[in-house]
Amino acid sequence: MIKMLRIDDRLLHGQVVFMWTKQLNIKGIIVANDELVQDPIQSLAMKLAVPEQIKLLIKSVEEASRLIQDPRSAKMNILLVMKSPADAARLLRLLPDKTLIERINIGNSGRIDKGNKEMMTREVYVDETDIEAIQEILSYELPFDIQMIPTNNKVNVKDALRSIRK
Repeated sequence: MIKMLRIDDRLLHGQVVFMWTKQLNIKGIIVANDELVQDPIQSLAMKLAVPEQIKLLIKSVEEASRLIQDPRSAKMNILLVMKSPADAARLLRLLPDKTLIERINIGNSGRIDKGNKEMMTREVYVDETDIEAIQEILSYELPFDIQMIPTNNKVNVKDALRSIRK
């Protein structure tokens, strides 16, 4: 079961690896990113960031969708990490059963290269492509929030999106 799909520009880092895995009792992490799959050096760095008791898989978005649908995945607590709202929306389109994912969370998105992005929250900046992807994700009616770390308050994505669409 995918306990949480996390959208985070940085993919894996201390907050994800240590705080979220502990909070959600995660046994495996899937990083779904088409570019990372092609980069053996970055993939190795990701693998080194994860404690040995947690299984890490780095897959393309399409490969991750197939893996999530494998019945064996239902027996594990899995954290799925993706880089952008667009990638998350694309993965959800590939899943006939959206309930395989318990929750969607944005923890850090668009802050590194803000460009022409608008601030949804201090942690999340979006452009039109992101907004379209977020609206698509919202249409699936899964729990969807913004929360950097488990001890922070959750911000409802729909409310945060409304704040920039006044």
